[in-house]
Amino acid sequence: MNLRTIVLPLLALVGVAATVAAVKKMEFRTLDVPVPVAPAPSPFEHRIAATGLVEPMGGVTYADAAESGVVGRVAVAEGDAVKAGDILWELDHTRSKAELGLAEADLIVATAQLVDEQARLAALMESGASEVLPQVERVAREQSTKVAAARVQRASAQVEAAQAQLHRETVRSPIDGTVLLVDVRPGEYAPPGGRRVAIGSIDPMQVRVDIDEVEFARFAQRGNAQASLRGVPGSSLALQFLRVVPLVQPKRTLSGDAAERIDTRVVQVLYALGQGTHRVQPGQVVDVYIEVPSTEP
Repeated sequence: MNLRTIVLPLLALVGVAATVAAVKKMEFRTLDVPVPVAPAPSPFEHRIAATGLVEPMGGVTYADAAESGVVGRVAVAEGDAVKAGDILWELDHTRSKAELGLAEADLIVATAQLVDEQARLAALMESGASEVLPQVERVAREQSTKVAAARVQRASAQVEAAQAQLHRETVRSPIDGTVLLVDVRPGEYAPPGGRRVAIGSIDPMQVRVDIDEVEFARFAQRGNAQASLRGVPGSSLALQFLRVVPLVQPKRTLSGDAAERIDTRVVQVLYALGQGTHRVQPGQVVDVYIEVPSTEP
């Protein structure tokens, strides 16, 4: 008998036995994984479940300068209450103020020249010399007065243009509301077209609910609606229907469900957010349940 045919199977059996013994001696530890908070149960028997985004009433308004330049001053911080017309931030006005000063000086000079030409023409007409002087010279003095008046108008327009430039470099609040975000710092370069200061009315707020286009066929405006905060068991916020956004859009607000589809399209419905027992911040995602009347299919 071949020795290899006996030794190799024995070695294999010994290896298997050693492996089993080693596994039995190992201590398996169970990881303490925190249990995720389950979403609040629906208060309605027939319902549409959706995801909503809390936002200021009327949406978020972004204020930015119409010109590019270096930021000179930031006048607000997050949480400040502002009125329409209040200064939010400004670009550096050094050059614009210098141009305004030159324009105002030119206006003073032009105004003085006009007053001088008008005085000369008035003296000429009152003295009776206009009947003695040639027609050409009298017309020339009248034209000089008109030219001086035109220079005053031009200088005045330059002053208005310089003031308008200062206005374009100053960002003011377009609405009454609360400053939600400030993403601008003094000394940094700010090109136009950014979203550096966000303002909105947070008392009250609204919820923008994304309803799947397939579920929207069951939606009824008269149905009650309720929102719950994620991570806060038992939270309940009443919702009041405002309007439906007619344009169907791609889904942007995700619920976090592993089986969630992101290539769907949704109909957005706006609800006014009522008072609740928990504080709600703009930008929070909430779970929304919308009642479907029993008469609906």
